[in-house]
Amino acid sequence: MSIAVLTQVYTEARRLAIAGSVVTRGDFRLKKLLPPLEQAGKQAPIFAKVAEAATKVIDGPEASSAEALLELTSLVNAVLYTQGETGLAGKLEAVETTDLGGSIVQTSARVLKPLLEALSSTGSGRLELVKDAHDRGLFRDLRLVKPALAALDDPYPEIAELIAEKVLPVYGKAILPELRAKYDLKGTKGHPRRLTLMHAIDPAGAKELVKAALDGGSKEVKVAAIACLGADDLSFLLEQAAAKAQDVRAAAYRALAGIDKPDAVAVLAKAVAGKDYEIAAAAIEHGTNPKLVAVLATEIRSAVDSVPKLKDKKQISTAVERIVHLFCCFPKGEHPAADALILDVFARRGELAKTKGATFSGSDIGETVVQVMADGSKAIRQALVAAHADLTADELEHAFTAGRGCLTSAKLFDTFSPYMTAKVDEKKKAKDPAWAKREAVIDGIECDPHHRNRDDEDDDDNGPYHPKTPYDPRWLDLAVGIKRLDLVQSLAQPGHAAAQAFAKAEFDAALKKAKTPIDVQQHVTTLIDLRHPNAVEAFFAGLGKRGKKTPYYHYYWFANSIPQLPKEAITRLEEFAATLPEHESNHWLEMIHKLRTKSE
Repeated sequence: MSIAVLTQVYTEARRLAIAGSVVTRGDFRLKKLLPPLEQAGKQAPIFAKVAEAATKVIDGPEASSAEALLELTSLVNAVLYTQGETGLAGKLEAVETTDLGGSIVQTSARVLKPLLEALSSTGSGRLELVKDAHDRGLFRDLRLVKPALAALDDPYPEIAELIAEKVLPVYGKAILPELRAKYDLKGTKGHPRRLTLMHAIDPAGAKELVKAALDGGSKEVKVAAIACLGADDLSFLLEQAAAKAQDVRAAAYRALAGIDKPDAVAVLAKAVAGKDYEIAAAAIEHGTNPKLVAVLATEIRSAVDSVPKLKDKKQISTAVERIVHLFCCFPKGEHPAADALILDVFARRGELAKTKGATFSGSDIGETVVQVMADGSKAIRQALVAAHADLTADELEHAFTAGRGCLTSAKLFDTFSPYMTAKVDEKKKAKDPAWAKREAVIDGIECDPHHRNRDDEDDDDNGPYHPKTPYDPRWLDLAVGIKRLDLVQSLAQPGHAAAQAFAKAEFDAALKKAKTPIDVQQHVTTLIDLRHPNAVEAFFAGLGKRGKKTPYYHYYWFANSIPQLPKEAITRLEEFAATLPEHESNHWLEMIHKLRTKSE
């Protein structure tokens, strides 16, 4: 029995269901299918029943249109279901699977739709959306595999590179067939990324592809192929490191950085000391060879030693700019050669600060070293913390960050809290060193990426040095004592009575003056984080400042706070969401869903 006409009827019935049953009467598309249905009904009675049901939809009264459409859809669906086949002839074999490093997720449609649009369209704001999706692990939803593969050709390079470097490798060998099918060695844009990705996933399997790319690929694909080469191709790489094209040399340096051979190290050492220092240092940064770290340290030490001897300001500026760049290219982790250099330059920062250049000066070297130390090895961070009393306000914030990673909660408080309690001149502000250092510590707390107050199920701490450790509770007492709402919000602990009372008083005062919800946003968020008994009332009181012309961004962040509210607020939240335009209510409904499904 031919079921093509039934499939067409099902398609039209589904279209009408989406449009609404009130528009079904007289539908010309469905009406065109009646003759073939009636003709088929002479051979198979079931087609006659379908034709009869379709006629009721087309000619029936509007009052019963919904019932008639449901009957037609159910009948056609049932018939099509009986015509389906299950099973497949042949021997059963195990299906090759790929471990994605965690559980597969099922992303809600409200989250999935804008992400799919970001991956398949153009325009601003897409990169942030894709980054957020990656950070939240949303790409573990298998419905995003093909859109992610297609995004390798995205016209915005940053998105395509993020997908190639961070997202697609998670899927492993499962995506190799699709990558091979779309790969064109004569292509540009996404095709070099496909080759690089195939080599990263399966180096042995991609070996022939790399060779073919070197022999007959486009310029872009050839460059990608060069970066894929290894120790067996050392002679060729050494030749390419001397090529005229900078992108070819950069690819050669990346490949050489992974080869622990004297010739490879020598080429990179020469490049770091010459005009290619930026691309050579970038190659070393992404490698793990301790010999190359030593090369980088030696070059920086030599350059730092020469700075005080320079007299021309332009030469000083050029030299310092180069040193700053090289300092930022040390690979992460513990490297004795790098640590020794960092400690030496840190001790000499006062001397270096006396050297003045046109745009860069010796003080920039000191500032860079302090920044590097904040994320350095444990010994390096301890050295920076130990020098906190001698640091400027800007340097003190980095010392606090270092202390967060190497001190206990109590020791961190004992070391840095005196800057919070010191007497300051509120009128002079930044001109008062004590005020500036107090603000530096506050900034260190508020900008701490390793501390979260909210119960966000999607929040993952990827910090390299310390876990999500709570702050000493005395910090919150101190924040209340100096009456800093911003600090109370950053340090909020549920049930802290003094903080709750302070935050509620601040909210009440702000609400009286507020003209839009954004004027009390921080106050409401703080009350929610503190689990204040009146947090829900404050939430809706803040929304009450919304006028007819209030822009959505004035209360956008209210929606983001919904998952932290008690579930008793769901009914009121849904009632409010019903008053919003569709593009706004979708965001609210997504957040309400998170609240509803959140574990207690």
